[in-house]
Amino acid sequence: MVMKNNYLLFFLIFVIKIVAGQDFEVSPLELFFNAEPGESQTKYISVKNHGSKLETFILKISDVSIDSKGSTEYVEPGSMKNSISDWVSYAPSFFELQPNEEKEIAVTLQQPTDEYGSKWGVIFIRTAFEQSSYSADKSVRAGLSVTGRIVVNVYQTPGTNKAFKASISNMMEVSTNTDTVRTFNALINNLSEIITPCKVVLIATNVETSEETIFQENEFTMYPKSSRKIELYMPKTLPKGTYSLAAILDYGSKTNLEGTQVIIKVE
Repeated sequence: MVMKNNYLLFFLIFVIKIVAGQDFEVSPLELFFNAEPGESQTKYISVKNHGSKLETFILKISDVSIDSKGSTEYVEPGSMKNSISDWVSYAPSFFELQPNEEKEIAVTLQQPTDEYGSKWGVIFIRTAFEQSSYSADKSVRAGLSVTGRIVVNVYQTPGTNKAFKASISNMMEVSTNTDTVRTFNALINNLSEIITPCKVVLIATNVETSEETIFQENEFTMYPKSSRKIELYMPKTLPKGTYSLAAILDYGSKTNLEGTQVIIKVE
């Protein structure tokens, strides 16, 4: 399992580099802080230049806006209620790397004494190239223009805050007769003040025989006081009959599961 996870992480980094046309590596791609109120924590990002020439790198923090479908948009730091930008500092924010040279960036989070909820944001790691001062991007140093970037997600939730609370409801079928699979929507609500990891599994139980069929899990992250509509898929391979179809939500609580169900017919 460890080898498989390492391979997947390497593959993800490789794909990001190829897609973006970049020739540098960043790891890890997520930083999880669990500082208690008043506590400071430091974690590290590693940046390696795989190119054949000297590269200049720039770091910049940003807020993240997330809609009900889970889509993200990067916005100005400090513009979102749950912005982490005022709590995080990093050094250096501007540096050069020779070919095959690697550098560690210290990312420090200072948790205020009166804050107990979650905060989040991203750090962009960008390459830059020299250009004329006339066309220079004024958001970076004069004479430099930002090119490709890699995104590192940054999360903070106090380690002792385990007050997870989430719900799932309003499951309904949205597929048509011509679809190759049956599709169902369900609404997830994170009722807590902390970032919550969620898993939803779809279970079909034959009403007559009580035989259960479990379908693939859907894993995602819910942000504080947010709602999200998810899609669940059921192959059209079940034997004919009447089924109780349940969507079960596991949201990190050690004791509680939430669920919603509908009755369906397979003909």
